[in-house]
Amino acid sequence: MRRYFVAKVVIAAAVLSAIGGGAASAFTASNYVTPSYAGEGIGVVSGYTVSNIHYSLEPSGGSGPTYGNNANISGVSFTLNNPATSVGYVLYDSGNVAIGGGTCNPAGSGNPSGWNCTAYPSSQANPGGGWAPVQQVTQLDVVAAN
Repeated sequence: MRRYFVAKVVIAAAVLSAIGGGAASAFTASNYVTPSYAGEGIGVVSGYTVSNIHYSLEPSGGSGPTYGNNANISGVSFTLNNPATSVGYVLYDSGNVAIGGGTCNPAGSGNPSGWNCTAYPSSQANPGGGWAPVQQVTQLDVVAAN
């Protein structure tokens, strides 16, 4: 009688293992993890060469000549030596204080590396906007990224 009991226990254990093992493999077989990547790298960041710089002038509106030293720079256009997707400019005075600047748009298909920039718009807080008096400008800073 003991021999039949042991055989029944072994058979029952085998059946339960088969059922449990099949259920577990059914759940794990349905999982899928897409390939992913992790890593670190270093790349060179180099500057742009800016050429063919042209300034747009607007009259000062004050007394005296409307252009010359009394004029304002209201924009700038230039060419970059490599493609960029985002470009802006800032004008500085002799004390390295930003006194004007603005945003740039691509010049067009005829000049894929050319950019046309306009001064930031005027506001109540900054009535001149990004315009800068010609007589005060000592530096042009072009900020570009691809």
